[in-house]
Amino acid sequence: MRAILENDLRGRGAIALPRDLIARCGRNFPHKPAYLCGTRMRTWGEMHERSDRLAAALQHLGHRPGQPLAILAPECIEVYEHFYACLKLGGIRVGLNRRYGPRELAHVIRDAGIEHVLVHASCLPLLERLEEEPPLAQLRLIAFGGVHDLNDYETLLAEHDSPPVLPPLDLDAPAMYSYTSGTTGLPKGVVLTQGGIKATLLHSLSAFGFGPDDLFYLPTGNAWSAVMLAMLAVGNGMTQLIPDGDYDTVQFLRDIERHRPSVALVAPVMLQWMLEECRRQAYDLSSLRMLCFGSAPISPALIRAAATAFGCDLLHCYAITETTWGGIAFLSPRDLRHALAERPERLGSVGQIATHFDLSIRDDAGQVLPTGVAGEIWVRGEAQMAGYLNLPEETAQTLVDGWLRTNDIGRLDEDGFLYLLDRQKFLIISGGVNVFPAAVEGVLAEHPGVAEVCVVGVPHPTWGEAVVAVVRRRPGFAELDAASLIAHCQARISRVEAPKHVHFIDEPLPRTLTGKLQKAAVRAWFLEAAVPVPWSLPSRD
Repeated sequence: MRAILENDLRGRGAIALPRDLIARCGRNFPHKPAYLCGTRMRTWGEMHERSDRLAAALQHLGHRPGQPLAILAPECIEVYEHFYACLKLGGIRVGLNRRYGPRELAHVIRDAGIEHVLVHASCLPLLERLEEEPPLAQLRLIAFGGVHDLNDYETLLAEHDSPPVLPPLDLDAPAMYSYTSGTTGLPKGVVLTQGGIKATLLHSLSAFGFGPDDLFYLPTGNAWSAVMLAMLAVGNGMTQLIPDGDYDTVQFLRDIERHRPSVALVAPVMLQWMLEECRRQAYDLSSLRMLCFGSAPISPALIRAAATAFGCDLLHCYAITETTWGGIAFLSPRDLRHALAERPERLGSVGQIATHFDLSIRDDAGQVLPTGVAGEIWVRGEAQMAGYLNLPEETAQTLVDGWLRTNDIGRLDEDGFLYLLDRQKFLIISGGVNVFPAAVEGVLAEHPGVAEVCVVGVPHPTWGEAVVAVVRRRPGFAELDAASLIAHCQARISRVEAPKHVHFIDEPLPRTLTGKLQKAAVRAWFLEAAVPVPWSLPSRD
């Protein structure tokens, strides 16, 4: 069946658009579970029928192809029904982050031109704060999941049992506005197309090695849920397990024991949390054949610890929103095992380039750099974005002659393995030397007393910028001090790269929903004098 569906996507069957696979799964796997969430379950037949009903209801309410359709909800099965309905309608899916404040939420609604919002009852207070602003008061809301006095989701589905009219679409048609996490400033919308989703689905199925018998668990809701994994599931008919509530490490491990998933996708920090919890209590994780991770840098020390503790295959994926979350590079289980056994330096790699992308490393002038030299990663492929919504200048700076500038710094080795060094915006220049925070974090993470670490650059009167580290100690290492960690670094990297100052915290570091460190927030601790450093910072006046 997997081969049949992949042939369909390659144009050798009847599948022209991603939406066609939803109908195919509904026909071929009508009684097979598609999504599990707590005590709730939907089969593929039900997902096809209910997304048809939602699409028909939205057409009845006046939705037209090319219009945005938003959803504001915790992770739940309705998120996927909404996404599949959007694909059928030719609507543009917009996920509203329920962790946004009023300013960010209002910006996204205006920027995307949203009129229709499917909203979970628990999220209604987030919209009620915006009632005084006229454009937002005109939103047409459909509510579910609790008591409300709005258009009811289940009632609308019950009233529309005829299939929707499927409009003609092409692969260049927008399918999603995916807003970046916005660690600084207002979120920006990445315009993703039908063709980008199709390309991601086609190539990622084989790269990840998922099969129709897999039970897949993504324990935290984010953009991956609604795009990459929703389409991978519909691409081969596998079953997805959805968390019933916000992420909690103990609950995640208990879910693995109870539901026995074969594959899970986690952020690197979640691997760390899993290891810490498994040291406190034993869990049966034997059902896992593979743990996939990505979205943030990971230290070789953490990979080695995870490989030892969990005993399953590990896969590292490098992907960004602007490539429709299609993996740019993969460190496959085979390559990772080889790195563990014989090539330890390759644990710092994100793997070899995916077959559906071209990649080059370039300098600031856009010239291709030799093998082994660090520079900005440029990529080109069918899955790349159409641009940034309402931001023509930023689009022009990012999309250059058919290539996409990632703003990530990396290098290639002689065998084509990609080493992701850091985000360009996080680069620290200390005494004229480029320092990559992720590399320093990796060295600090090797110390047995370090649970979490974030490295940032802080203004320095002599060096321009100085490297500082914020560290959360592991239990049992209360005596670990800054001098010990600085000496640990100086024994492994240059004195310029080693932290000039280490600050210790007791609470977890601030992170985005996808587990990325909020480095701008950490740096602000120092700039706003909430955390002192042993030198004078320049005035901000």
